[in-house]
Amino acid sequence: MSNDELAELAADLASDGIAGHEPAVRDVVREARRVSVSPVLTGILADPRQPEVARLRAFGRIAARLATLDARQRFHAPRAA
Repeated sequence: MSNDELAELAADLASDGIAGHEPAVRDVVREARRVSVSPVLTGILADPRQPEVARLRAFGRIAARLATLDARQRFHAPRAA
């Protein structure tokens, strides 16, 4: 998931809440687990029984971490000749 997609999802979550965006949230959880983001945060975000405010906070922390990782990968990517 790109930084632009994360930002768009963040805006959607802020305006609509998580309920209508569960498939996208699951994609974020899957990506976060793939790159070893905190299992506590991913567990909270993945669990619809958690309070929405906790899930939103977890999303913010996860999105920030994914954005940082994405920026590092772009910075350290080999340049095309």
